[in-house]
Amino acid sequence: MAPVRESTYFPPIDKCLDGRHQLFSWRTTYIGLQELKGTNTEESLERHLTDSHTLELLRSSLLLPPLPTAQTKATFETKTSAINVVPSAQGRFDIKQIRDDTLWLSTKATVDEVTALRLVILEWQSRPAFLLQKCIWVGDRQTFGESFNGSSFQPTLVAVDPTRGIGQLPDDTTRPESINSEETRRKRLFSIYLEERRYKINTCSYLIRNSRKRHESREKTKPQCSSAIPRWVEELGYDILNAWDVTGVGIDVLRARIRDLEEGCWWFSSDEMHESVAIEWCQSQIMEMVAILDVMLNVLAIQGQLPKHDFVRSWFKLMNDYGFFEEFEPPLRDLDDTYGLDLQSLCSLVSLAVLKVPAALEAFKPQGTESDDAGYLQDVDTCCNITETVIHAASECLQVASPAVLAWSLILQRLRERSIAVQDEKEDRLSMRGAPGIVGSPEGETLEQPLFKNTGSLLRRGSSTGSDTPQQQSFLDHLVDRATSASVDGDAVVYLARAAVDGSHVLNIIATLSTSCYAPSDSDQGVQSNLRIRRILMDLVGAVLGLIDYQPDLVATTLAVLSGNEDYWGLLHHPIVSREINPASMFMEDDMFMTRIFAVALSRFPFEILPFLRLCRALAGLHGAQDSDGMPAIWSKLATTDCLTCVLPAAFTDYQILPDDEESNIISLTADLDVFDHEHTTRSTSYRRLKQPGGSASAHVLNLRQIPRGTTGRVLSGTKPLVVLWRHDYCPLAYLGMLLQSASSIEPSFGSSPQSNALSSEVIAEIIDLLSIILLTSIRGASASEAPLSAFAAAQKILDAASEGLDLGEDIISVIFDIFEKELSRQPKTTEEAPLSILLRCTQFLEALVHVMPDRVWPFLGRSHLLGINNSDSQLGAVITSAEMVSGKYDLLLSCIHLFESLADDAISHAVIRKSPTKSVTRFAASRSHGTDVSQVVMKKVLLGFQRILLDVYQSISTWNFAQIQQRYEINSRLSISFNRLLTCCFGIEGQSDTKQKLSVSLVPAVEQIVKVFVSSAAAETTLTYMITTIQEGVTAALSSKLRSTLYGIQQTVESLRLAITLLRLNALVGLKPSALEDKLLRHVSLLAQCYTSHPIFRQPVVELLTVVVINADVVDGQPASLLGHMGEDAASQFLEVLAMNDEPLCDRDVSVSIWKLLSAAVSKRQQWFAIFVLTGEAPRKLIKRKITESENRDRSPSIFGVALDRLSNIGRLHAQTALAMLEFVTLAADSWPWTLAIAEQHPHFIASITEYISQVETVTNTTQNRSGQAGMEYYKLQMTSYITEILAMYTHHTRQARNISYAKELLPNLTYVTKAAVLPPEYNSSLHSNLRQNFEVRFENCKLRALKRTSLKLPSLGESFYYDLAIANQILHLDSSWTGPDQEGFAAELARANINLSVVEARISLFHSWKLLAVELTKSLGRDSDYQKTMADVTMDCLRANTQPTLPQAVFERLAQSRADLAFTLLQSLIQEQSTRAEVNSVLFTTWDALRAHGTDLAIALDGDQAPYCRTLLKILCLSLQAHTSSRTVPSSSVERGVTQPEDTRRPTAANPSLPTVLEILKVIVANGFRSLTTLLHDSPGRVFPDDFALLAAILRNSLRIPGLERHSTALLSTFADAQTSRYASTLLSWSDQLATNGDPIYGEMSVNFLLEMSSMPALAEALAVEGILNHMSNTNLIKHLRSSRGMGPFDQPVRFYNIWVRGILPLLLNLLHAVGASMAVEISAALNQFLGQLGRASATFTYYGKVPTTNEGDPNSAGFISLSMISEAQTLAVISRILETYRDAGPSAGVVSSEIMEIPWDRSRVKEDVQTWLQTRSVLRERIVPTGEREEAWVKMRPGENRSSRSVNKLEEKVVEDLEQLMTLLGGKDD
Repeated sequence: MAPVRESTYFPPIDKCLDGRHQLFSWRTTYIGLQELKGTNTEESLERHLTDSHTLELLRSSLLLPPLPTAQTKATFETKTSAINVVPSAQGRFDIKQIRDDTLWLSTKATVDEVTALRLVILEWQSRPAFLLQKCIWVGDRQTFGESFNGSSFQPTLVAVDPTRGIGQLPDDTTRPESINSEETRRKRLFSIYLEERRYKINTCSYLIRNSRKRHESREKTKPQCSSAIPRWVEELGYDILNAWDVTGVGIDVLRARIRDLEEGCWWFSSDEMHESVAIEWCQSQIMEMVAILDVMLNVLAIQGQLPKHDFVRSWFKLMNDYGFFEEFEPPLRDLDDTYGLDLQSLCSLVSLAVLKVPAALEAFKPQGTESDDAGYLQDVDTCCNITETVIHAASECLQVASPAVLAWSLILQRLRERSIAVQDEKEDRLSMRGAPGIVGSPEGETLEQPLFKNTGSLLRRGSSTGSDTPQQQSFLDHLVDRATSASVDGDAVVYLARAAVDGSHVLNIIATLSTSCYAPSDSDQGVQSNLRIRRILMDLVGAVLGLIDYQPDLVATTLAVLSGNEDYWGLLHHPIVSREINPASMFMEDDMFMTRIFAVALSRFPFEILPFLRLCRALAGLHGAQDSDGMPAIWSKLATTDCLTCVLPAAFTDYQILPDDEESNIISLTADLDVFDHEHTTRSTSYRRLKQPGGSASAHVLNLRQIPRGTTGRVLSGTKPLVVLWRHDYCPLAYLGMLLQSASSIEPSFGSSPQSNALSSEVIAEIIDLLSIILLTSIRGASASEAPLSAFAAAQKILDAASEGLDLGEDIISVIFDIFEKELSRQPKTTEEAPLSILLRCTQFLEALVHVMPDRVWPFLGRSHLLGINNSDSQLGAVITSAEMVSGKYDLLLSCIHLFESLADDAISHAVIRKSPTKSVTRFAASRSHGTDVSQVVMKKVLLGFQRILLDVYQSISTWNFAQIQQRYEINSRLSISFNRLLTCCFGIEGQSDTKQKLSVSLVPAVEQIVKVFVSSAAAETTLTYMITTIQEGVTAALSSKLRSTLYGIQQTVESLRLAITLLRLNALVGLKPSALEDKLLRHVSLLAQCYTSHPIFRQPVVELLTVVVINADVVDGQPASLLGHMGEDAASQFLEVLAMNDEPLCDRDVSVSIWKLLSAAVSKRQQWFAIFVLTGEAPRKLIKRKITESENRDRSPSIFGVALDRLSNIGRLHAQTALAMLEFVTLAADSWPWTLAIAEQHPHFIASITEYISQVETVTNTTQNRSGQAGMEYYKLQMTSYITEILAMYTHHTRQARNISYAKELLPNLTYVTKAAVLPPEYNSSLHSNLRQNFEVRFENCKLRALKRTSLKLPSLGESFYYDLAIANQILHLDSSWTGPDQEGFAAELARANINLSVVEARISLFHSWKLLAVELTKSLGRDSDYQKTMADVTMDCLRANTQPTLPQAVFERLAQSRADLAFTLLQSLIQEQSTRAEVNSVLFTTWDALRAHGTDLAIALDGDQAPYCRTLLKILCLSLQAHTSSRTVPSSSVERGVTQPEDTRRPTAANPSLPTVLEILKVIVANGFRSLTTLLHDSPGRVFPDDFALLAAILRNSLRIPGLERHSTALLSTFADAQTSRYASTLLSWSDQLATNGDPIYGEMSVNFLLEMSSMPALAEALAVEGILNHMSNTNLIKHLRSSRGMGPFDQPVRFYNIWVRGILPLLLNLLHAVGASMAVEISAALNQFLGQLGRASATFTYYGKVPTTNEGDPNSAGFISLSMISEAQTLAVISRILETYRDAGPSAGVVSSEIMEIPWDRSRVKEDVQTWLQTRSVLRERIVPTGEREEAWVKMRPGENRSSRSVNKLEEKVVEDLEQLMTLLGGKDD
């Protein structure tokens, strides 16, 4: 059985108080639903709204909460008892205070205690945001005032309670001393209670509005419009709708609210009552009433059946009691009257919706087809009450009630008509009763079928036997009699109709409701609600059509209902809505409308031109009504018609009256009638050509200009001039084009006289507007459907039709351009307020044309006076200054901003296509690609011209006067969007480093202007101040109750924040110093914090902006500016507590990730105060004092770092993106603040949880990564594992510092996945990337794929836009069909796959680097652990194997290969040092050799390129791996042991060594050939080779020769070194060493001697060296000559290298040669030694004891009596050589030598023996004179002597010196030793 899910509406309060659960307020719920389509909050909202308790509340949302009961009191006591809530020891909450506030709220609000408790908890959780607002207002009031000084918007800056919907000026409770007082707290509870009531109803209304689709799809199965609203929202709304009992409940609640308004607020006493409280109370009641009416309207609009009679009766009684709220006035004068207007509008609409006019009229059908449920019409009393109410309203001329009055009159009229029809039918039946065949027939049994059911005794039935009894009064008759029996003059129906039409002007009221009616605050839903309201009004207009003839008022009302207040820009930006709620679709599908309105208007065209134009314009905007060709449905009416109405000229007599017509009003033409000539004063030249002899023209053109002879018509007016309706076929659209051409050649009039009507400015504007709308509709329709015509073809068809009758060489586009230029030149010159309608419509036409024919728009704007590009003044600026700034209406400016946006979009979308070779174009071009032939120079000038004007607007708009503040908000929003988009497209991708070579080169001048204004250090202070102003205005709007301005103000702030983010990132991208904007934002960081808490939509941009500020501040020299330091300690504390909520309860994943990125930047970018706040939860000052007072209310919740640890303890339940951001935060915190690891260690679950996570990670195969959606989870998984591994590495270091390695041992078994996955070659899909690059650059030959690489203008994020910016690429390339491709498999999909693949590669590399850190740390802790040694060996081999698979691009692979090699070297070095006996260690040699061979074994090539460091690392690894195979892995402690190979080792039998073939190959390829290559390369390129390279080869040689069994392959070795001429190259290197010396240091001489020494360690090679005369070659070198000629160089002489060559090279080499060759070499050895008399003499006196304490740094160190290990080693070697030579000399011929030839060595061994013995006897003096001569010896000085030794040494160096001296004494003891 599944566990019962815990309620999310109100869980146990301990979870609410300790931060584990944030409660959903209804305000948050409503806002979350509004923003649902753009955020990731769906899961949390669905969980909350589908909670059983939440559902129950929504189903009864109009009802007040239940009253207190004993049961609710008991539940309250249980929830707050000590067993369920443990009192906080740190003062995080006061449970007693919570209980007291709950009981107070329960008493005041009369709600149950549990509901009150939830509100109190909600107030407690929102208190940090409230305190933040108050702290900022109190602390920064002066700062804000200074910042906005001089701004015309300064009065809007007030402190507002973030939990309220009502904005207020701060009262006394906002003072610091009263913020936490009981009075303030309870007033907040009061506000929250009111707010929760309102937003619960708003939420319910939202859900019901969106249930309509589901409702329709279930009941009507009609197609739905596309929507991003989740299905569960629709289903939830549908369920609430079905459970909603609208009858009576809403009305009762409305009455209760009215009663509350009348009685006033009773919450507080008169002393406590402030004016702001009373205002809030009253306004909240009105807002609730509006919300309730909105719910009722939505329910009535969705439900199809007639309402029940009791509800209808109650509603109209309410309206009657309060006069339809016609005279409603707010109770307080300071109340906003906006909601009063909403209240009246909704009352009017609900009254109309209650009557259900279409359904009521349909209920009166012929008998036998009546409706099953006639609703309120079944009740006579209800109908009478309605009549009385509407008659009373009609008598009072209540305009609010006029739609209902008219609707009821129509219903009564239909009732009466139906009643008369039934009576007539009865009489007919009775008159036929005696007819044959009728009597007794079944048809005659019942005279009347009941029209309605359940009518009780009112329904009279006829006799079942068909008797002739008198007729009984039927129910219908009774209903009509009762309903129309009101005491009015004349007929009641007529009275009501006349009162509505003539008295209340109902048609005007309907038009007003259509254009300025109530709509909810959410944008998309507001559009749909407006359409539903207009659909209700359209039903009423349709019902009136049968009673009112065609007249101007009716047409005006119909147009208002059809169009509402939506203009061209509304159609452009709003989504396509369902046809079912669109009144335009109803109009076109209704024959009554089309016959009685449209057909009449068409028949009067062009005599009455405006009605027809406006009707076509209203219907042209209907989406989804295209014909079979994809054209709008209205197109057929504009393309051709057969009627034309015109005025005959007064002198025209060429017609005759047809005699057959009775009325004599039908005439026929006896000659051609020139229609267009007499209609207008100017005759077109093309028409004159038609009348010239020989002229010809098409029939279409002729039909446009003249009506042929014989055409018949009907005279419409009896007086002259005659108005005639002709039956004539022509194209109305072409006629309109000809009118525009006429208007372009004459001055248009601005009156409305009949003479100037056809060419008035109003007509011209309407024609252009119609063309713009129909173009827009055809373009959108072609783009959104599978129409056979493309958008260009549809537009061309329209434009061709409009151009059909124009002069040759002209088209409609050029005509409109001429009108636009003419109007521009006229506007600034006139002194009167000339209308701007023509300019507005022309601008709209330009915008529509940009989408299909940009090549016509760009050149026109380039030569137009609009921007003043060609050395003229900008007419746009002149018009704005002279006209719009005067009126305060900026429609033209907004239109130009829209046009600029479309031009910028066109420049971006054609950036690549326009670089292709141009093609010839036709008149309108043949395809969209023809719009690419535009000059880049023109585009730059046009965009720059627009940009300069708009930047001037942005900089000066703060001083402008606005008739509607929403226009300023919209201008700011659109400007910010445009600036942001230009910056992003220009700098968001790499393109070319030179801006002139960028893809978006046409944008560069305009973008440079933006950078100059905003980013430059010389940026205007007023511009940046105004940007801050726009941010603050959004805060005020978000907290305001004025919903109409809220949306615009919020949008303005969001776009300003986004623009600021882009500007700051751009500043960092181009490497500029911190800009003035950064300084301005830092000084107003408090405003950003306030913005964060005011509305959820601000959270992500605010957090991203703060993140950029922190990152940019870190690049400055010195200490960066403190972010929170500008906020104040208290405000900072509250802000961080709000951040710690992590966007709960909405849980928007994007916001959460942004918050953790901000915190990551804070802890890693030198924001010390911020970091300490985040990591400890306390301010640094308080942390030092360790004093927390109750009044400060600290420790409400744990630190943010602790919150991260808590949530990561359940990492498996977190979304991967959120978990990744949190892990990054913890990683950076631990890296920057190591003491946080102690906090992590103390956490009970964190370390164990992340350790368990990496132990359970599973690998995803390459196929899955590349071909399925799981690739995203793969890179998230790898990156999470990477962060966890890095955290564990730092934690392991932390525990090791504490001398605790137990965790390291526990961790080791959990690293199975990491050890394998970290070193695997990244899954780089080379074929995908190479094919993508090749195909892309073939398709887009002028665009390289790398040009789409993302820059740092956007933060890097793994996924589909990781490397290539997919969003910008889509903007640039979406017009090309290959970008999307068939089945969505074009370049866009390929680019996304490439990004995902690179994300996986990046995550894999990151994991390797983290594992490298952990492996090194584990090595230090577990280096001796056998299991870990196996792991180290395996990892070493895996790293080397991975390096043999170069799947990555070369640059990436080289860096990664180097890192792998470094890790392998470190691990192998540890294994060798620990003398590991694991068999896996021996296998490293073979893997290393494979890796080296894969890289290349020719050292001359390998070390002569960029890969030289990697090659050297491989050689080091090879050296170590060889050491693992040697007989002894410890380096000999003396030169004697290193130089002499014991004879018994060479003769010891050994088993076959499998590594010997590999070793022999290494000696040949690496050592022998390598030494030769290095020597040659050193000679040719000295800078390419280093001494360490030779030392490395010598070490490889040494380790190789010490491998057991190699001596058996001496023949092969001799051949290898002989072929490579190694000894010759070594002696040659020695001869060059003096020339290669640096500062006299012959380092290469030492390298060559050491290499020869290593060779001589093998007897066979030593013999070969002796045979080759190596000593003779060496003696002839300058270096040896210098050493031989000197007085002797000791260990303290400079350069020390000479002494090292002597003691560590020459002497051991002589010893090895003497040992290997034997007696035959004794003569040569003795002779060689006698060449170094100076050295031998110095060596004889080196241990002489002078009996005084030496003084350092004075005189000769040797004479001072210092001793080093190298001196002892020298004496040991000389002692051995001298002893061997003495042995051979004494043996003489028996040894095969001549004793006299062996020279005596001038080294006084007896003196040395005496001196050594003296030193050993004076240990204290010896200790003082020991000198370290190397790093290792210096380390020995600091080390203790070895254990288990009975020595008096104080350090290891002294111990070593004593041991070597004792060994020297042994060597000097005698021949037998």
